[in-house]
Amino acid sequence: MLARRFPLSLALLGLALAAGEARADAPAPAMARLLRPRAGRHPLADPRGRIPVLVPLPAGADARSLGLLPVAPGFGAVRLAPGDVDAFSAAHPGLALLTGPPRRPLLDRSKVWIRVEQYRRATGADGKGVVVGVVDTGIDVTHPDFRDENGKTRIRWMLQAGSPRGLHPSLEQTYGCDDPAQSSCAIFSDADIDAILAKGEPGLPRDITGHGTHVASIAAGNGGPMVSERPRYVGVAPAATLIVAAPSRPGEGFDDPDILKAVQFIFDRADELNVPAVVNLSVGSDFGPHDGTSPLEAGLAAMVGSAHPGRAIVVAAGNSGALYEVDGAGPMGIHTEAHVSPHAETRVPIRTPSASSGQGYVWITFRPGDEVSVGLEGPGGEAWIGLVDPGHDAGYTGDDDETTGAVINRLANGKSPITADTNSAVVAFSGAWKAGEFAIRLKGRGDAQLWVTGLGDVSPSHDLGLQFTRGIKQGTINVPASHPGLLAVGCTINRVRWKPQGSSDSVLLMSLDGEAIHEDSACYFSAAGPTPFGVAKPEISAPGGLVAAAMASGVNPRDGHGGLFDMPGCPDDVPCFVVDDFHAIASGSSMSAPQVAGAIALLFQIDPNLSQAEVTEVLQAGARYPKGDVPLDAQLGPGVLDLEGARLALQEAGARGNEPAFDRSWYVLSSAYARPDPSWPVWGTIEMRRPDGSPLGGGEEQLTVALSGGVMHTPLRQVRRGLWQFAVAAPRGSGGSTLTVDVLYDGVSLGARELPIGSDVWMANGELGAASGACSCAAAGSDRGLPSSRVACGLAGALAMAAAARRRRRG
Repeated sequence: MLARRFPLSLALLGLALAAGEARADAPAPAMARLLRPRAGRHPLADPRGRIPVLVPLPAGADARSLGLLPVAPGFGAVRLAPGDVDAFSAAHPGLALLTGPPRRPLLDRSKVWIRVEQYRRATGADGKGVVVGVVDTGIDVTHPDFRDENGKTRIRWMLQAGSPRGLHPSLEQTYGCDDPAQSSCAIFSDADIDAILAKGEPGLPRDITGHGTHVASIAAGNGGPMVSERPRYVGVAPAATLIVAAPSRPGEGFDDPDILKAVQFIFDRADELNVPAVVNLSVGSDFGPHDGTSPLEAGLAAMVGSAHPGRAIVVAAGNSGALYEVDGAGPMGIHTEAHVSPHAETRVPIRTPSASSGQGYVWITFRPGDEVSVGLEGPGGEAWIGLVDPGHDAGYTGDDDETTGAVINRLANGKSPITADTNSAVVAFSGAWKAGEFAIRLKGRGDAQLWVTGLGDVSPSHDLGLQFTRGIKQGTINVPASHPGLLAVGCTINRVRWKPQGSSDSVLLMSLDGEAIHEDSACYFSAAGPTPFGVAKPEISAPGGLVAAAMASGVNPRDGHGGLFDMPGCPDDVPCFVVDDFHAIASGSSMSAPQVAGAIALLFQIDPNLSQAEVTEVLQAGARYPKGDVPLDAQLGPGVLDLEGARLALQEAGARGNEPAFDRSWYVLSSAYARPDPSWPVWGTIEMRRPDGSPLGGGEEQLTVALSGGVMHTPLRQVRRGLWQFAVAAPRGSGGSTLTVDVLYDGVSLGARELPIGSDVWMANGELGAASGACSCAAAGSDRGLPSSRVACGLAGALAMAAAARRRRRG
């Protein structure tokens, strides 16, 4: 995932909610003077100079009567010129105005791992009669994978950012396509697309990045029967009806209002067709509370659930789980945590490269009841902003009048990014500075979870961007994947060998930090749970590392450098990720999520009344444990997608033997350590299997959980056949000791686990999750290994800039 979107307030981002010329030493409120936009277009503005705004609605309020577009239950949207913000805010003083930099995309053999062929043979299901919706960068409508054998399109509806075409004026009006206060868009039906294809008209909807095309084909591509009698790269649900929404212009990312509008568009069209629908979101960001309370997550969750059977939303977990060493220092990462003691100030360093125009954002989530003051230290140790108490804000303006900073601490006033549902603080800084360290200063009483994101000169593509100098993998699950009611998908490695188009030799991924790397292992970059309050994430994993799928026209790296498929690590620096004229290999949790979206389409074909929670439970009950390496359970979730297992989980117990196979049963824990707080759970998920791998029935009397040094937070319960859950916790005052968990079936252990106990990961076990790694590639059969500075061999192209010779990636 390349997402770097931050729901910062209009005020925080310099939208002049008050006099914007106030200096740091003036008494004006900090939010009114911080991060004033530099010359030119505002950094959040669209090409028309308007800012996307998401507005939570008061109960019973009508969005359109307030001049807003309804984009989700309880939410409206509008786009405002910076100069109109004051007037709109004054006219609607009771409304909260939320915006931020956009979210971005999260970057054949997989059918073996997910056992889709067995499912199809047993059920005959191929996705027919089910909508697969994709919200992404677009789709190449000319691609054979989205056309039938006669060349007709399989895309029933499409919403595309850009000028409205007037082909469906009532729909374009409904979704604000022709409203200057909304994001412009055009709506196409299948008949429109076929007509354009037949005439070869200019202005055909395109996907210039290729991300959405690749994602859509994993979920529902048919392999291109119009060009091949024996399609090879076939998606999970090849007969599903496609509805695609590309609500943002190329390269601009995804604003929250547009994401909600796009998902609503898909569900509305599916309702009109009277068919179930699953929506795939391979977009996200590192900025937000990560506790499910963000307005985007609340809006998405309101569209699914028990009140909406036959609907599901699948979200990529994110690619933020990578840790790094730089010049021997680390592990570095985008997430860290700290226990704040009332007896001393806590300093949390952030490594930064030099910047002439950079933007940094830190979200800090505290526990309910915590009282922590927050400050910001600039490079060189200068105190930019002193400690800011909860309920207050403060700002900084440098001598150049363009370098600024802000701290907003638990100020839910409708004009900050913080809502009343979360105990959080936001720190932001913008401008120019030398390479060195920023630092977040914390003082008080509580526990802090922190996530950092950089834009401009300090984005991840520039010398790794902003990184906490003591990063952790656990807790890196992205927004909106962190909502407990949305299905988050982690990443596993799909293949380590493939044959590039036109080559007689295969390419082989050889090693990771000198150790052999295996297929069906957890992707090193896959974001991990749990959420700040212990919710287990992701819900499941699926193949996403090195997946071959549709390649949009115009993004073949052999025709020009750059793009999704032009990744480092190929032998002789010749592009090696293209496998035929229409397909190429890419990696990321972006590629994992559509595997699950396609799987849900197949489940909906069998039972169109399944709810979001039910499809999640069925997939978890049918999951399998991967054959490769899983260094951290929190990256994996309960297991890996297995459609045949899911089919069996839907069935009754049957007459077959009901004895467990202990070598095929397992359990996972949501965290690698426990905190000395009985209200802070570590969730356990037990997967019991028969000798044939099918879910085990019964077990109510035989299955037990044994604890030493801990307490039971939530008693053991059966979720579905073969699937059990429980939660444990550590008692107060137990820091420095160990909590032991053991799961037993008729007294036979599935393997005891020892969890260190500490107030944060450093107190529990200083280097948890810090296994190092670097990888190399060579032509199969060759002893020509690439230097370790060639990072990831394409496993996560967005992280490839970490490949400086003096760095080692940490797993």
